[in-house]
Amino acid sequence: MSTRAELEAALARAEAYWKNAKDILDQAQAGRARANADWDKVVANRRKSDADRRKPSAVWDRAFADRRNSGAERRGPDAGLAALTKAVSERHESYTDRSRAEDDWSAAEVRLHSAIAARDKAIAALAALDRSGGKR
Repeated sequence: MSTRAELEAALARAEAYWKNAKDILDQAQAGRARANADWDKVVANRRKSDADRRKPSAVWDRAFADRRNSGAERRGPDAGLAALTKAVSERHESYTDRSRAEDDWSAAEVRLHSAIAARDKAIAALAALDRSGGKR
């Protein structure tokens, strides 16, 4: 096989690798966007629940019954603690997902840069062969 054919094959492989790396980067970017949106939703829910403590039938009203009502059960279920535990768990899961998405995106970006370097190297080798008037 001629040198030119070998270089063209290497360029084709490099371009295929580059396209694949670009697709993986796009998928990682979409995953990162979803993870960031989930994180924003968790944070917004936390802020909303903190702001809405006084609304009727909120978790706080079930946890801390009205003391003025003599028939109120003052030792209600641990709804407040359960809600807090759930919120902390959701926030941790969202943070973990976000971190994983960031790592995937970084790895995909590194892979894309190495594919770009390989493609540029193959293009430069073909150009050098053309300048030197090598085998065709």
